[in-house]
Amino acid sequence: MNAKAVLELVENLAVLKNLPRTGWALRGITNCESIADHCFRMSFLSMLLADVLIEQGVPLDAAKVMRMALLHEIGEARLGDIPVPALRYLPADAKAIAEQAAIEAMLCEFGPLSEKYRALWLEFEEASTLEGKLVRAVDKLEMMIQVYEYEKIGYRCVDDFWLNPNIRRDFVVNPLVQDIMALLEERRQVVRGRDR
Repeated sequence: MNAKAVLELVENLAVLKNLPRTGWALRGITNCESIADHCFRMSFLSMLLADVLIEQGVPLDAAKVMRMALLHEIGEARLGDIPVPALRYLPADAKAIAEQAAIEAMLCEFGPLSEKYRALWLEFEEASTLEGKLVRAVDKLEMMIQVYEYEKIGYRCVDDFWLNPNIRRDFVVNPLVQDIMALLEERRQVVRGRDR
């Protein structure tokens, strides 16, 4: 590991600033958030919720949560954002296998750190620890906050997100996550009520 490896990784990740979240673009949302936009707010929300939950006595490793949040989309720097509808046409594990290969390629110069970061990414993917479960929930929660924000500015092409039980399944990790989602739904009803 050296300065060249660090700079090249950071340059590789810069593409995330310019790659739109494909699901939004497919729905006709113009000027939609980038992958980096999602990652920033998702990482901040992960930090915030981890700190709040630790204050409430939940045994979490906040540093681990933050690392997972920052690492959760780095494979997309090589693969782009593969939208959920596209997954129907791919073998079941194709996305995870491709993301793991991309992560390994991007981190190959980092020695033991490579394995540490790959293990954290895998822990997120598999939701195999409390930290992994929280970060997966926050990934979906941040997406739902974005759905709400798009509805606030007039987009009506996102109703199915509110009805999708697969999005909510990760929220059982903690009542605080469920409470935030319930508050979002209440606010959405106010926004939708103004449309009538």
